[in-house]
Amino acid sequence: MFKKIFITALCMFGFVLCASADDLADVKKTFNDYVTSSNNYSTDVPDYYLKNAKIIRVVYKKDNTTQSVVIPFDRYMSEMKKGVALAKATKYKNTYTNLKFTKVGNDYKVSSIRIPRNDKSGLPAHFIMTKTQNGWKIKEESMGTNVQRFLSEK
Repeated sequence: MFKKIFITALCMFGFVLCASADDLADVKKTFNDYVTSSNNYSTDVPDYYLKNAKIIRVVYKKDNTTQSVVIPFDRYMSEMKKGVALAKATKYKNTYTNLKFTKVGNDYKVSSIRIPRNDKSGLPAHFIMTKTQNGWKIKEESMGTNVQRFLSEK
């Protein structure tokens, strides 16, 4: 009897590990696809987000302090669509380095350093990815920035 319980428990544990490994692979693929779509100015970029995703900009102020600003998702999407022509003209792209994927509850946190076009060192960024019926979606995005105008646009 103990042997059957032990084997059943072992099989279940193995199944959970496999499912978790599959989820991680899916999160990595989704994130990489998102970066590719973003850097190619694809019209499918909004599809990578939940419809009510939390968008945070952590502004690095001139006095060496930071201030977080939450941007309403609808406004973020509207500004993203308006900025596509300028982004294409300037060949704006983001590079993400030092990627780290951490399981947080049922979600995954993707931590990185985001290096925008012409930046030398980059600033911290993270994405919280959550599983939906339509695959993994971004439910929170946080990016460090030196752009001070975010402070006056709360």
